[in-house]
Amino acid sequence: MRRAVIVLSAAVMAVGGVWTARAATNGGTTPARCIDTVWRTDPVSTSSTTFTDVPGMSDGPSAIFPIVVNASAVLAGAPVEFRLKSTNVGNHSEISKPGRATFVPDGAGPDSFSFQWIEKNQVGAVHVNELQLQWRSPSGNQVTMLRGDLAVSYATDGCIGSA
Repeated sequence: MRRAVIVLSAAVMAVGGVWTARAATNGGTTPARCIDTVWRTDPVSTSSTTFTDVPGMSDGPSAIFPIVVNASAVLAGAPVEFRLKSTNVGNHSEISKPGRATFVPDGAGPDSFSFQWIEKNQVGAVHVNELQLQWRSPSGNQVTMLRGDLAVSYATDGCIGSA
């Protein structure tokens, strides 16, 4: 009995050490199995100084563990800030890491932007996260997304559309 308690205690300490090391680095590992993609090919504009949803740039993966979201766009006009809002099944919203991304077009015409967010999603049970790309124009001047896409990579029990 005593030996079993010692072995169990050692195992708990080992797992706790790994968990603590991961927590200290703010990192993690995801065995990505699925990739969702959404894109828009028609222009959309904003001059809002508060964050608003980019129409058509959202996804709702049923995932476990961290989710990687890559956004790319061709933009024209004023400087713009993007962020990724994640809302879980409990209707609790957070801004995904590393937070907002600023892009300043060079003014000579359309310019490209790409950024990656990580939604930490540190839950070992499959659940849905509603992911929404948001944007704002800090100056209030118009910015136009000529086209753009989202690629969402994650792990789950089964990818939608897989056979």
